[in-house]
Amino acid sequence: MRQGYRVKIHEIGAVKKRWKDRIAVALVFPDTYGLGMSNLGYQRVYELLNGYDQVVAERFFLPGPPFHGVGLRSIESNRGLSEFDIILFSISFEYSYLNIPIILRQGGLGLFVKDRTDSSSPLVLAGGVACQINPEPIAPFIDAFVLGDFEALCPGFVRFLQDNYPRVEDKKETLLERLVSMCPGVYVPLFCPEQFYGDDRVEPAIEERSPEILPHTVVLSDRAAFSNTFLLEVSRGCGRGCRFCAAGYVYRPPRPWPMTSIRQTLALSKETSKIGLVGLEFMEEKGLCQLVSSLLEDGFQIGFSSLRADAVTDDFARLLAASGSKTATIAAEAGSERLRKTINKHLSENQLLGCCDILLSAGIRNLKLYFMLGLPFEQDEDVEDMIRLSKEILGMLVLVGKERGRLGRLTVSVSTFVPKAWTPFQWAGFVDMETLKYRRKMLEKALRGKANCRLKLDSPDKAMVQAVLSRGDRRLGLDLVPYRLKGMGSKKIVKKISPIAEKYLKERAKDEFFPWEVIKHRVKREFLYSQWKKAERGLETPFCHLEKCRKCGACRGLELIDGPGKP
Repeated sequence: MRQGYRVKIHEIGAVKKRWKDRIAVALVFPDTYGLGMSNLGYQRVYELLNGYDQVVAERFFLPGPPFHGVGLRSIESNRGLSEFDIILFSISFEYSYLNIPIILRQGGLGLFVKDRTDSSSPLVLAGGVACQINPEPIAPFIDAFVLGDFEALCPGFVRFLQDNYPRVEDKKETLLERLVSMCPGVYVPLFCPEQFYGDDRVEPAIEERSPEILPHTVVLSDRAAFSNTFLLEVSRGCGRGCRFCAAGYVYRPPRPWPMTSIRQTLALSKETSKIGLVGLEFMEEKGLCQLVSSLLEDGFQIGFSSLRADAVTDDFARLLAASGSKTATIAAEAGSERLRKTINKHLSENQLLGCCDILLSAGIRNLKLYFMLGLPFEQDEDVEDMIRLSKEILGMLVLVGKERGRLGRLTVSVSTFVPKAWTPFQWAGFVDMETLKYRRKMLEKALRGKANCRLKLDSPDKAMVQAVLSRGDRRLGLDLVPYRLKGMGSKKIVKKISPIAEKYLKERAKDEFFPWEVIKHRVKREFLYSQWKKAERGLETPFCHLEKCRKCGACRGLELIDGPGKP
């Protein structure tokens, strides 16, 4: 339990160690406590580091709810950032990049690498999927990036800590050279000039074998976004090949974890009855039904982030309703069949409507549809199809509700598409803002205020800033710092950076240099570009076939893992 400013947070599972004779690592999630405590990657790093007796890892979050007035202090011991031997940011979202200078300033550290030359200054490191996609916008602030699966990184990283701490009077460059030599997946911007591109690019570390205990919630909290929920990763990566999804490419090859590991990890969920399954996209339907059925028999409540419309069967829908779920989320992504083929969604309108019918018939009351606006090659007609499809599903929902005497609700959630590095759409441009505003008005006119329907639209300004960050270079970080330190939000930042924004938002040429290619992922650039051209022609590509296909390059030399439901 932590006493904040007029708030008490109840946690189960936090690790508190004495500092004497231990190496102190500040584990920083540069966003709110609620988001951080529902982030499996962050919890995994916390668990693995604290698994070593010689290491003490403590958590930091962006000052704010629920810690108004508390300032930047560690959760476990209330210490300041500068008191730690080493600082490790865990970053999942590009937008969180804007919070890095705020945290460094409030922690009493120099903002830039060049300002932290003193041997007493802690190294500032960063990892997480956002850094794996494009670390360059925050390269001026970060001494080194540790990229890849932390299970594969952690042993070398801890050996580095054990051999070099307590820290002696070595130069920072010497320390960083040792880190590179001892730990896989380390990228040091200081050693790599801009426009660096060649055979020496850094390849993120990959965990190629299934851990016996899978990533799961280590610290339960009533203030997490998923309150007191035991989250469990059932697979890592996805082989469905949606062309907008960076995680689907940087985490290739997809690794569905074995059922034995899933069950071993679930045995640790003794402090709560709520289970959240993460990574269902590439899990076999049979194995999923068996898992959910056994969890329900054991008295657990089960939560899902979103469902694959083509994987929802009558049996699964009945299990979902039996779990107590009243709402199901379906990621349609695009309104028209043409545009779904463009993004390689492999989802027909009949499958979407059939899925909704199955869910409503099983007793699910509320449905949530997730769409994107501003996708490459989108036309006004695609938005009209989005409206028509939403109205048709709303009609189904209302009809079933009237028969049962209790109406449910349809939520249509629409976010602005952001072209991401390491996807086929890294060549795409960000949607023209005037076009975006017009199509948002189309949606509002048709769906806003409609009975039993809720339309949720994101902030276009925030999406534009995210698009700039997702394809930014080192110069961008320097440009944004003054505005962010003044407390500016998205709308004001958009106005300030508009003169340079086009450089990052425009459509890219085939052979154009990309700053994020200092990283070397397994997926080949040639494969990504071929998918971009297929998107242009509206052609789909089959799902990953791990046993046979080697086209994208991700499966080379990989010891494939048997997935859930397999022996």
